[in-house]
Amino acid sequence: MFSIIGFMLTGIAVGYLFRNIAFLQKTEKTISLTIFLLLFLLGISVGSNELIINNLATFGWQACHSGCFGNLRKYSGIVDGAETVFQERRQAMKGSIIVLLFFVAGCLLGVTEWLPFDMQESNLTLYILYALMLQVGLSIGSSKELKHIIADLKLKYLLIPLATVCGTLLFSALASILLSRWSIFDCMAVGSGFAYYSLSSILITQFKEPSLGLQLATELGTIALLSNIFREMMALLGTPLLCKYFGKLAPISAAGVNSMDVVLPMITRYSGKDMMPVAIFHGILIDMSVPFFVSLFCRL
Repeated sequence: MFSIIGFMLTGIAVGYLFRNIAFLQKTEKTISLTIFLLLFLLGISVGSNELIINNLATFGWQACHSGCFGNLRKYSGIVDGAETVFQERRQAMKGSIIVLLFFVAGCLLGVTEWLPFDMQESNLTLYILYALMLQVGLSIGSSKELKHIIADLKLKYLLIPLATVCGTLLFSALASILLSRWSIFDCMAVGSGFAYYSLSSILITQFKEPSLGLQLATELGTIALLSNIFREMMALLGTPLLCKYFGKLAPISAAGVNSMDVVLPMITRYSGKDMMPVAIFHGILIDMSVPFFVSLFCRL
């Protein structure tokens, strides 16, 4: 987490020092390309996982319910006069479709196993994430409105992580009504990943193995993996619509831990760059809460 933030802070510093260079004003295009590449690699990782592919119908249905329920939240009173301005709605939807196509293409490539390397052992995704955060930092640092963005950060924005946690856990608990195989605490443990699919799936598998056995613990961990991947995808694809119908804070909460990295470019594009400090602070706090909440609900 701290290395990711470090790359972004480095980008901000470099962007601020060289803010008069015209090239830095065009980083939005390179950010979009990097996001496409990240989603492509995520798709490869999912497609190359035999456990997920062999049980895609069963796990996918359960994860979809958990992921969708965890995102059913609305925000309207935290920011005064929150409004979202869309320059081109059609262009926004086009971008979402392209993101989805890159993910699907990655899944198909992962299934065919035509890869010269093992995605599970490779750190390629991490390095590209570092590159993304560096570009985001350059974009923010070179912005002429950086000083105003920092000055406008208000104490009441601390309520957003609290709303994210409460809303996610509430609707994750409600998901247990449909997923009768799993207890309310199992569903809340899945929701407690807050889109941190890699860490939450591993923690759930480890913590639940003593009580459920290896097979069921692995199944629940896989559901957590897919559920939190769905949440990340929903945040990436749905940011324009979330801004329009629920306000500019909604994408931050929907993104969970990814509000400070993968989804941050989309948040700054549609919610505004003034939401950047809020999104980063939200992501850090949610990130730190994942091990606590997952372990808590796994032991109940």
